[in-house]
Amino acid sequence: MRILNLLAARAATATGALGELAVLAMFAHMALDLIIRLVGGGTPEGMPEAVARIYMVMVVFLPLAGLQASGRQIEVAVLAERLGGRALYLQRLAAALVTVAVAGLFTWLSFDVAWVATLRGERVVLTGFSLPVWPGRWAVVAGFGALALVALAQLIRTAAGRAPVEAAHGA
Repeated sequence: MRILNLLAARAATATGALGELAVLAMFAHMALDLIIRLVGGGTPEGMPEAVARIYMVMVVFLPLAGLQASGRQIEVAVLAERLGGRALYLQRLAAALVTVAVAGLFTWLSFDVAWVATLRGERVVLTGFSLPVWPGRWAVVAGFGALALVALAQLIRTAAGRAPVEAAHGA
């Protein structure tokens, strides 16, 4: 269990850090685009495609595990707020099980898509060149894979009767 917790924490940290780097790279790319537009009067080819197909995918999917690990994921707690004792435990256990199953399924399915995209060298064909977009496919795999690891560690923790990580309200 300790190894799984360590692996899940490191996966969440690594994918979160990559997501942060993607935000910085996207901002730098957009700033460069703005400067070129102001100086040269036009946008460089491929800028919108790079932002939409690579950076935004990374920004959305890579932080998933960190959000889950810190308890800051989106959740609907209308029913859970009214539950207590065994009912709350069963609800948390069921939610953790569904999260593991869905994240695992998405990891598997996105791996297949990323693998095929990599083998084909998936690109967006532009006027002057073609932009490789297959690396963005692997961000989905990494994000959901890390989420599955974190959710599995949380499922085991919940099944053992230990409280899950809770985010501070308003954080």
